[in-house]
Amino acid sequence: MRSALPGSLPASPSLSVLLVNWNGKAHLRACLASLAEQTDRDFDVLVVDNGSTDGSVELLAQEFPSVQVLQTGANLGFAEACNQGLSLLETAWVFFLNNDTRVAPSAIAALRRCAAESPADVGMIQARLLFFDRPHLTNSTGVLVQANGTVIDRDFAKPRRPDDQREEIFCSTAGAALYRRSMLDQLRLPTGVLDRSFFMYYEDVDLGWRARLAGHRALYLPEAEVLHHFQGSAPLQTRAFVASQCAANKLRLLLKNASWSYVARTSPGVLWRDLLPLFRHRGLAAVPLLAAAMRDGLSQRAHIERLLDAQITRQGLEARWFR
Repeated sequence: MRSALPGSLPASPSLSVLLVNWNGKAHLRACLASLAEQTDRDFDVLVVDNGSTDGSVELLAQEFPSVQVLQTGANLGFAEACNQGLSLLETAWVFFLNNDTRVAPSAIAALRRCAAESPADVGMIQARLLFFDRPHLTNSTGVLVQANGTVIDRDFAKPRRPDDQREEIFCSTAGAALYRRSMLDQLRLPTGVLDRSFFMYYEDVDLGWRARLAGHRALYLPEAEVLHHFQGSAPLQTRAFVASQCAANKLRLLLKNASWSYVARTSPGVLWRDLLPLFRHRGLAAVPLLAAAMRDGLSQRAHIERLLDAQITRQGLEARWFR
């Protein structure tokens, strides 16, 4: 994908695009085509394929030979696929991008410009995600964690605001976000930069929360627009699988990152909204899933403690952002 263009932005800061694909051929062509149409094309693209059987790898070889492909041979989940992809990338910034997106032509240029202008404590830059079939409506402008324990997309389903300005947010959603590589390396846990025990769902919130605790900040960049087929991969998963992942990972997320007072305050709502639906879908099979989630969250909490910035407390972070 990399090519030199007259008048293009300089290669510094360097940038790569990282996509995870699992049987996403239906969307992959349009996503990669939009990257090829960028006004700033001084970047490489890495697709981590999680054992696709739908012809995705053949499509990449035939139509996008300049795209680097890492074949894992199995569905390792989004988190671990990202970790394996990161091991092959050396650029200063990495743009995590869902495979069911289409990137506006000027988005990469805007992201690189923002990265170049940002102070060292900015480690996450969120693009503006719009619904693919309703581009006048917002899919996400970042992650919003609420006082009752819910985690939602910021500005979800709200009209696209043409006068949006660059602003600080809590953290990014990895569907379309630029991450500073030095930050990712600092945040690495025994379970990876993105915690592989999450498999998929909430792993980006976990990463962003961890980054915040370590003293890093996030910005929303409205001029970097990305169209998203919302829940484009959902038909590939069963309802029981999604319920299991979301419930178990919510537990992991809170036990790892939240203050004990926040955990106690939100427990009734988490039980009602997240854990009871899991038991409805899985019955007693939910017990070992939740036990594993508790074990994972508590074992990783000590690692988070070692990352804490001296000026930041869990309670202080929550008081500022979790409204």
